[in-house]
Amino acid sequence: MRAVYAIVFLVGFAALLADHLTSPSAGRPVSPEDFAGACAPCGAPCPSVQKK
Repeated sequence: MRAVYAIVFLVGFAALLADHLTSPSAGRPVSPEDFAGACAPCGAPCPSVQKK
């Protein structure tokens, strides 16, 4: 029974790895300068920096 669990785990892990390696990239590397003036990694502006 352990062999079945091990095989299912390995097949699932291989599927996840294959999906990750074959997915398209974001297109370009992201640098910290892309988020200048942002507080969050998503690029959201800082409330204290917003124009009044």
